[in-house]
Amino acid sequence: MVLRVANAGEVLGLSASLAGGCYQVTAETLDTVRLAAIRRKDLLSFLRQHGDACYRIVNLLSDDLQIAYDRVRAVGLVRPRRPRSIRVH
Repeated sequence: MVLRVANAGEVLGLSASLAGGCYQVTAETLDTVRLAAIRRKDLLSFLRQHGDACYRIVNLLSDDLQIAYDRVRAVGLVRPRRPRSIRVH
């Protein structure tokens, strides 16, 4: 199941890194990519020193959360069709 397609420059695994937990999903590439891995402790140190970057991270996580809410609402609004019963008298 594809949850979304990431674009160039996106940060993957951010929420798991900040929470100190495991990744919730697996990423697969559709094409050749270049990536940079950042250790959690280095990320946290950088964010402590750069409040503007920390604020941007909050915005990114908020956007991800809003998208997740929208998807849950969309799934909740879709009801499976049931075949109509035919009553015979």
